[in-house]
Amino acid sequence: MKTKILVLLFGVALLFGGCSNKVEEKPIVEIEEGSVTPAIVIGEPFVSGTLKDQFGKEGSVTPETEKVIIVFGKATGHLVKEFLNKKPQDYLSEKHTVFIADVSGMPSMIFKYVALPDLQKHNYPIYLILEKSDSEKFRNEKYSDYIMIVDLDKSVVKRVDFVTTEKDLEQRID
Repeated sequence: MKTKILVLLFGVALLFGGCSNKVEEKPIVEIEEGSVTPAIVIGEPFVSGTLKDQFGKEGSVTPETEKVIIVFGKATGHLVKEFLNKKPQDYLSEKHTVFIADVSGMPSMIFKYVALPDLQKHNYPIYLILEKSDSEKFRNEKYSDYIMIVDLDKSVVKRVDFVTTEKDLEQRID
């Protein structure tokens, strides 16, 4: 019991006083050819496999999906959630967009008792990358502090943009 309380306190300290939630504004990076990550190659199918959202519901990127938003850090995750919280509840589905967050680097106790309850406050699906091996397939280390937006056409990767502002995120989705 003491361990759970200490982990919870540590998680709350990290959540409110730890790492910055501010994303440094940087120029947009656009990639229209080549390999972006081991699993994301322009002109090749985007294969995410089956993912689970914050409620444990399974989902995947389908041929109808036009955009995939992927975040790898706390600050970029917060930026996307703040953006989506200002939008109608069905915004992602209307835009044929899937939101994926990499939480694989988070200690399991912090995820279970701090991050997951926070994610469950949102009524849109946030699909989670839970395993480090899956994260490595989708992560581009050079741009891991950006929001990755993958444009798809019938599941084929057409372009990848990396953005750091709500304005750029909205322009890439709308």
